[in-house]
Amino acid sequence: MSSQYHSAIHLFSTAVPRSSFSSSNNTRPLPPLSFPSGVWLYGPKDKQDSFHAHTRCSAIFKPRTQEYADLFHQQNGLPLINWHRDFVLEDHTEEDAAKVSVAKEINEHVKTIKAMLDMMEDGEISISAYDTAWVALVEDINGSGLPQFPSSLRWIANNQLPDGSWGDAEIFLAHDRLINTLACVVALKSWNLHQEKCEKGMLFFRDNLCKLEDENDEHMPIGFEVAFPSLLEIAKKLDIAVPYDSPALREIYARRNLKLTRIPKDIMHNVPTTLLHSLEGMPGLEWKKLLKLQSQDGSFLFSPSSTAFALSQTKDKNCMEYLNKAVQRFEGGVPNVYPVDLFEHIWAVDRLQRLGISRYFESQINECVNYIHRYWTEDGICWARNSEVHDIDDTAMGFRILRLNGHRVSADVFKHFEKGGEFFCFAGQSTAAVTGMFNLYRASQILFPGEKILENAKDFSSKFLREKQAANELLDKWLITKDLPGEVGFALEIPWYANLPRVESRFYIEQYGGEDDIWIGKTLYRMPYVNNNEYLQLAKLDYNNCQALHRLEWADFQKMQSERFRDKQKNPSLLLFLGCSHRVSSRKGPVSGLHGLKLQYCSRLSTPISIRIKATVVLRGELSFMNSVPVLALMEGGRVQRRQGRNSLSY
Repeated sequence: MSSQYHSAIHLFSTAVPRSSFSSSNNTRPLPPLSFPSGVWLYGPKDKQDSFHAHTRCSAIFKPRTQEYADLFHQQNGLPLINWHRDFVLEDHTEEDAAKVSVAKEINEHVKTIKAMLDMMEDGEISISAYDTAWVALVEDINGSGLPQFPSSLRWIANNQLPDGSWGDAEIFLAHDRLINTLACVVALKSWNLHQEKCEKGMLFFRDNLCKLEDENDEHMPIGFEVAFPSLLEIAKKLDIAVPYDSPALREIYARRNLKLTRIPKDIMHNVPTTLLHSLEGMPGLEWKKLLKLQSQDGSFLFSPSSTAFALSQTKDKNCMEYLNKAVQRFEGGVPNVYPVDLFEHIWAVDRLQRLGISRYFESQINECVNYIHRYWTEDGICWARNSEVHDIDDTAMGFRILRLNGHRVSADVFKHFEKGGEFFCFAGQSTAAVTGMFNLYRASQILFPGEKILENAKDFSSKFLREKQAANELLDKWLITKDLPGEVGFALEIPWYANLPRVESRFYIEQYGGEDDIWIGKTLYRMPYVNNNEYLQLAKLDYNNCQALHRLEWADFQKMQSERFRDKQKNPSLLLFLGCSHRVSSRKGPVSGLHGLKLQYCSRLSTPISIRIKATVVLRGELSFMNSVPVLALMEGGRVQRRQGRNSLSY
C-alpha cells in the first residue's frame, strides 16, 4: 500500500486554530500539514504493505496555550498533535459565542465575494505599464502633433516605483521590470516630459540589465525577445543611453533574429494567429491585409499595445474605438490584454469549487456557467468572447466546467489541438505550458465511454506532466503560483473519480496563493476576481467550521452507539465501517459505491482505528481506481487483491 494515503488522513486533523485569526486584512495562515515519516510529497514514493492511520478532527474555537503543551510532539521535525480521548470542550457559553462570531465572519466574506461575482463584465485585471506606454506613444490622428491619449502619459508619470522602475510593485522579475521601464522612458522621452523620471528609470535599467542572464526563461514575458529589441531601436533614435554591447542584449538580439526567421509572414497576413497579439515588435507588416484580421471589438487579438501600434500606422477608426474604451475603463492605463471575460468567468468558478466554497454562490456560478456556454464554439474558446483564435487552456477549463454542470459539449473540440498524436495550446507554439497540459489532463478525465480523443489527451498530458515532475521542471510560462508542483502531484496521484472534495479543498487551501498568485502575459498581471484573499479566508473559515461539525457528529454517533449496544461492547468504528460496506455492496459500480463509503466514513472519523477488520469488500471496477482511493488508508493493513477476475479490498 502506498504511503501517499497517510497524507490524506492527516488532512482531517489539520484545522486552522482560532488563534491564527486576526482582525487584520492579511491572509490567515494555515498550520503546516503533518506528514509522518516517508509520506508521499507528490514526488517519487516508496511502497509499503501496511501502516497505522491516526486521525482526529481538531477544529478549535479558542487559542491553545501552555495548558495543552503536553498534547504536542515532533515527528521528523514536524508538529503533530496527540488528542487525549478524555479531552473536554470549552464552556458551552464561550463555544456558542465563538460559533456566532464565525458564522458572522463567514457571512461577511460571502457578501463581499457575491458582490465581486455580480460585477463581472469584461474582466477585472491590473494595468500594464508596457502597454500603457505604447498607447501613450500614439500621436493625434487628426495631425495636431499632440498625444492622442494624454491620460496615458499622466498614468505613467504617476506610477513610477521608488527605485525608478515601472511594473508590479510586489514581485521582482528582471524581464518584466526592464521591459516596462524602458517602454515608459521611451514614451516620456518621445514627448520631452519628466526628464528626471527618465534619468531615474534608465539608472535602474542599466543597474539591473545583467540580471536577465540569471533569470529563468520560463518566466520571460510573452514575445519579449521580439518586443524588447523593438523598444531598444526606438530608444536609440531618441538618444537614450543603453549599453547595447552588453552580453544580455546580444543574446536577446540573437533570439529575436531566430524567432523572426520562424514567423510565417504569409500565414500571419491571411489567417488569425497568436502573432496578431504582438505586432508592435515586427517589421515589414502589410497593414491592408492585417486589418482584415481584426477582432470584432476593433483590437488585434485583444492586445492594447498591438492595437496601439496598428493605430499609429493606419489611423484605423476601429482601433481607435477599442483603445478609447480601454483607456476610459482603466482611467489612462491599459492592461496587457482586454477583455478577459471568459478567462475570468472560468477561473473564478474553478477556484471557488477547488477551495470548497462554491455552495455559497450557486446562483452566481450558474450565471458564469451560462455565460461560458453562450460563447462556447465547436472549435474551442480563448480568454475573450468572439475570438477567431482559440487555445487549449481556456478550452479545457471551459469544457470541464460545462460538462460538470450538465451542458452537452462534444469532446471533438480537442481535435483542433492535436496533430500527430501530440497536443498543443496554440498552433505554432515553441514550448508547451505546464498549466495548459495540467488543465487538459483535468478535462480529459470528464469523459464518456468511447471518447478516444480524451483518452489520448489524458495519456499525452499525464506523460508530459510526469516527465516535468521527474525533471523538477514544474515551472509555468503563464502563471507564478504558490505550489504548482503540489497541484500537479495531487492530480496525478488521485484521479478525479477517486477524489474526495474535502481532501482536495484542504490541499488546495494550502496551495492557493490568494492575491500573491500572478499571471504572465506581455508583462506580469493580476486577476483580482480569480486570485484574492477573500476566497482564501472564507475557505479556511468554512473548512474549520465543517471540521467542527464533523467532530460533533462523531461524538453524537459514539454516544448513540454506546447506549444502543451497551451490553454488547460493539466498537463504533467497526459498526460504522460495516454499515458503509453494506452501502457499497448494494450500489452499482466502484465510483458511486466507494465514493459513498468515503464520504460517510471520512466525514465522521475522528479516532484511530486500531483494530484489524477481517472483511473483504468486493468492488467492481478497475484496479487502477482501487490503487488511487485515499480511503484505503483509513484501515490498518489494507491491500488490494485480484481474485478470480475481480478486484477485492481486504483487511
